[in-house]
Amino acid sequence: MPAIDHLDLPGLRCEWLWVYDASVPGVETWSKEILVPPGVFFVLKGMGRIQAGDRELELPQGTAFFSAPGMRRQWFERGTRLLSVGFRATWPDGLPLFKEGLDCAEPAARLRKLHLATRQLYRSAHGRLRSVTYREATRPSAPSLAEWCRREASFRAWFAVYIDALARLGVPSAPGRRAGDERMGEIIRRLDAWPLSKPLVVAGIAAGLDCGERRLEQLLAAELGLTPHAHLNRRRIEAARRLLAGTSTPLKQIAHELGLRHASHFTKWFRRHAGMTPSAYRDCGGDEAA
Repeated sequence: MPAIDHLDLPGLRCEWLWVYDASVPGVETWSKEILVPPGVFFVLKGMGRIQAGDRELELPQGTAFFSAPGMRRQWFERGTRLLSVGFRATWPDGLPLFKEGLDCAEPAARLRKLHLATRQLYRSAHGRLRSVTYREATRPSAPSLAEWCRREASFRAWFAVYIDALARLGVPSAPGRRAGDERMGEIIRRLDAWPLSKPLVVAGIAAGLDCGERRLEQLLAAELGLTPHAHLNRRRIEAARRLLAGTSTPLKQIAHELGLRHASHFTKWFRRHAGMTPSAYRDCGGDEAA
């Protein structure tokens, strides 16, 4: 893996999202396209399939899958059990640390060190619990400062092993933007900060950036392959899944937080994007992400 400029590293932002070991509840049917963060999962039992872009991968027992950030569909055989870690790692400008070369499968036997490190991370987070679902792993908690520090240290130790594994597989890290790219970084920062409850005003994002609305849309499409409204919608979908899976927030309140006037509007919108109603998603534990 190419060396990364050490001056960039202090700005790297890492967020640990989950580690779980459990059977997959949604089985023997293809999911809708779902937004996933980077991560890795080991197929401990059963079998799965992943569709990412124009590729479809079959994942038999004993396989590890390295997930790229983005959209995908997935299918799992009944009784499939996964050991999974999800996280975010981005440069200050919002670009992911790893982007190319992921959505790949490898025999778990070639990744013994990473498998052991993932087991250690699971024990650090969940103690002696034999099984923890995605929903349980992503449930909000209020750890003490000391507990939070220990968990973050455990994740950083795991992350170092993960990075070493990618290096051995030849997966490169993606560089952050350099000095000439500040405008694009500012566009993404403004889009990420736009309140989910308010309609997007592209002119407001473009204000003061020496580019019109159309030019902003062209820049974003070239960088992320998304329109500004699609970027905001993706943030809303992610927030909806997080609130449904990890909280008991009423649907009416979630709808309001996402800028939808009524719970019925939220239900229709969510079904269109997730393939099920918000209530059904919450009942099944929101276990779409693997």
